[in-house]
Amino acid sequence: MYELMPNEKKFVQIIDLKNNEFVEFNFAIGEATMNLELMLPLKAFIEFCQNNRVAFFTKEQEEELIIDNNHWKYGLN
Repeated sequence: MYELMPNEKKFVQIIDLKNNEFVEFNFAIGEATMNLELMLPLKAFIEFCQNNRVAFFTKEQEEELIIDNNHWKYGLN
């Protein structure tokens, strides 16, 4: 497998581990608020993270994501 966008920082945030088989997670390139929700089998998730040299979301990115998600759900203030 190859690395997606090798010159960009990539991040993951684990949402849930389903039956110890599937990992539900957010994946972001560049900034946390521009992410997609994905699900992979555990082994594939580990390979995906290794191939893409991902980092886990920081606390600041998680807080930024919560604020952005609330704006989408409830409208901008």
